[in-house]
Amino acid sequence: MIKAVLFDFDETLQDRTAAFEKYMDTFFADFCPDISESEKEKRKEEMRITGKGGYVNREEWYSSLVKSWGWSDAPSAKVLANHYDTLFGDHNVIFPDSKKLLEELKRRGYITGVITNGPSVLQNHKMDTSGLRPYCDIVIVSGDIGIHKPDPEIFRYTAKKLNLEPGECVYVGDHPINDIQGALEAGMKAIRMNYGWFKDQELREDVPTIDSIIDVLKYV
Repeated sequence: MIKAVLFDFDETLQDRTAAFEKYMDTFFADFCPDISESEKEKRKEEMRITGKGGYVNREEWYSSLVKSWGWSDAPSAKVLANHYDTLFGDHNVIFPDSKKLLEELKRRGYITGVITNGPSVLQNHKMDTSGLRPYCDIVIVSGDIGIHKPDPEIFRYTAKKLNLEPGECVYVGDHPINDIQGALEAGMKAIRMNYGWFKDQELREDVPTIDSIIDVLKYV
């Protein structure tokens, strides 16, 4: 019997792709306000492609961008990465049905929560500005506990904090390995949100696939 419905955050409860577009506007306003619109769009496209949906080492990523752009007076990669980690959460684009879904799950008596990878400051800021934290019984950020998806232990840790068995939980996420494989290996059930960087990649016949977050209600 499922007692808890737990979620990834980016590309699951929030449209991280759209949020990244908004963040890039702030990035260029803060660091490159005088470049032409055509040059800005060229650099944005490079950020989209090389950013790999956020699955990069940010300091290394920024270092490569600085080199590629010939950005001679650029701040350090550490400063640029810190800008991302502290300000990205100001640009959340929460899916329209995310709050509605969490409210409905709570109404039906389910425990709800988030398990998300990332630095503490980045992911906690996203949660704080998302408006969704009040609808979650638990929020686990990998940077807070030093365990990262797809390590099954982060899923087991969360279930234990809720006084549940992993098999009493279902986990919803977009990443085929970090979210789906990790949750299954921990003993949880899983639902695949087919959106974002990993859309249509490594879908599984044994895991329900949804294109809209509200469709979680079909499987719980």
